[in-house]
Amino acid sequence: MLIKKYRTNAIAFAFKYTRDSFIAEDIAQESFAYIYVNIDNYKEKYSFKTYLFTIIKNKSIDFLRKKTFLPLNEDVDTISSFDVEEAIISKETTNLVKGKINLLKEDYQRIIYLIEYEGFSYEEAAKIMDKNLGQIKILIYRARKKLKLLLEGEV
Repeated sequence: MLIKKYRTNAIAFAFKYTRDSFIAEDIAQESFAYIYVNIDNYKEKYSFKTYLFTIIKNKSIDFLRKKTFLPLNEDVDTISSFDVEEAIISKETTNLVKGKINLLKEDYQRIIYLIEYEGFSYEEAAKIMDKNLGQIKILIYRARKKLKLLLEGEV
């Protein structure tokens, strides 16, 4: 049940690090297996999703130590309108924002993904990124500010 619920998000998160969909899927699967085998390590202080994403982050970093890092290129589709014109505008806006996010430094990309796309709290994001709450607040503030500046350059 947990795998069904979190599989897609787990792969997407691993992809943010690995930039390879096959490796991301392997890391997600390996993370679920790790949790199953080491269930005694889970502390209920944090949500399962936070615990899972922390493991994925660590496994992704282990992978990256052996490989080079490539630019973010994940495709995000958020079209929900049945109106064709609105759908086109929405997709263009999404692609514009995604493109600008790709220009941000890696930590900014990750914090925006965790907070804005995955809906993690600042505390959960801090745990996942191995930072304290103050660092996360500064990081998300700077990431949003930089993204805003990049987007205003397009107006």
